[in-house]
Amino acid sequence: MTINTEAPEDREPLGATPEPGPEPTKGRVRRKALGSLRRELSDKELLSPAVQKLLLDEIDRLEEDNTELAGYRSRFHEADKKSAILEQKQATSNAHEIISLACVTVGGAALGYAPSVWSSQPTGGIALAFGVLLVISGIVAKAVKA
Repeated sequence: MTINTEAPEDREPLGATPEPGPEPTKGRVRRKALGSLRRELSDKELLSPAVQKLLLDEIDRLEEDNTELAGYRSRFHEADKKSAILEQKQATSNAHEIISLACVTVGGAALGYAPSVWSSQPTGGIALAFGVLLVISGIVAKAVKA
């Protein structure tokens, strides 16, 4: 025969479901044995030295975690700013690349068109000057970006 030393109010009847309370915390449960326990404590339970020690240990652990993670917060914000700056520079770089490529392409097309209209002046000269100007502008835009 076994002797039950628990107080009657500490025991739950067999087959009874625990009192409805807040859901266990979502995410990774550190202590699986404590994961399905009800989360609300009565005043009598809070007066227990064991509960007080467990709560104080948990507070100490959380304070250490908070202190450790505070450094990550500031480093995250610094990295986030740096990332935003680099993304903006990349967008500007892409714009320079497009402008440079467009200038060289249109200038090359104008230079290719100039010999076919060279006989009808001033159209041939304008096409030649326009083509040279755009090719040089495209090269300069590429050089300035770098």
